[in-house]
Amino acid sequence: MIILITLFGNSLLVYVIFKNNQVLRRKRVTPVQMLMLHMCAADILFALISVGPTMAITATVPVFYGPNFLCKFTKFLQVIPMYASSFLLVAISADRYQAICRPLASMKSSAYNRPALYSAIAWTAAILFSTPQLYLFEKRDGDCTENYTEPYQYPLYVCLFNSVVWLLPSAIAGYLYFCVCKAVWKSTSFSSSLRNNMKQMDHLKLNEKNGGMAHHKGATMQCVELDRRRVQTVKLTLTIVAANFVLWAPFCITSVIDALWPSAINSTFATYIMFFGNLNSCMNPWLWFHFNRNQLRRACPCRKSSSEPLIQSRRGGADGDQAHTEFTMEMAVNSESNRSY
Repeated sequence: MIILITLFGNSLLVYVIFKNNQVLRRKRVTPVQMLMLHMCAADILFALISVGPTMAITATVPVFYGPNFLCKFTKFLQVIPMYASSFLLVAISADRYQAICRPLASMKSSAYNRPALYSAIAWTAAILFSTPQLYLFEKRDGDCTENYTEPYQYPLYVCLFNSVVWLLPSAIAGYLYFCVCKAVWKSTSFSSSLRNNMKQMDHLKLNEKNGGMAHHKGATMQCVELDRRRVQTVKLTLTIVAANFVLWAPFCITSVIDALWPSAINSTFATYIMFFGNLNSCMNPWLWFHFNRNQLRRACPCRKSSSEPLIQSRRGGADGDQAHTEFTMEMAVNSESNRSY
């Protein structure tokens, strides 16, 4: 059931992203969309080569039907999506940090090359961190099992694995989002102050020229829409990072306790607790749809065609991804203003 839900949800998200870009006449995916597509790939691979083979191996225990090479290669492939998913969350956090907290540096580099580079680093690191599986597992007595030579090696590896795949990425992403939220809050306060100043100026100009109010309304609506899309992007990516931390916490904590104190946790209870980690691959698409309901409606085949998508495309789109360029320009102006004082 988890495999089917994961495949359906992530495949639907891929379709919705490309369908929306087609409707809105975008020539390429946005930076956040690019990273989310990599997340979809990691989640789909998790369902196919992590959960699937695990179920097959469990069903045939204590016999592994395959050569020693297949045993090692299967165990190697199984952990790649787990590492990739966590590292991609750090990549998303780093991309948002670069775009929001360092807008001047972000303007010097391509907004599309950066997420592609972060994704490549995440996948490369995932493959490198998975290579110990090739040496730790082998086919022995007909079963594909660990090959530890010392008693301390198993708990040490479990602790290191959970630290790299869960604890450290969560800590790094948490710090980056703390900086992002602080920058967004400061920018929102600046925008609010700017709108108030514009309102006062337009009120003074209104006595001299009737067009002042129309100018004020247009500028105010633009600032409000920019703030809304900016906050929406931060909420979406922050929720995905938080969900990853919460859903993987029971699995990682239980596996560490089981490795250090095998008799401390009931095996049946541990099996059900570790099940929560598999839910993470199912949740990401639905979190995206929750924050981007308009994209799901727009991609629906039964939706009647209208001029709304084109209007939204000219405005920059209703989703949070399109706030990147405008927000970068605004933060650059803010940074230069702060330097002048």
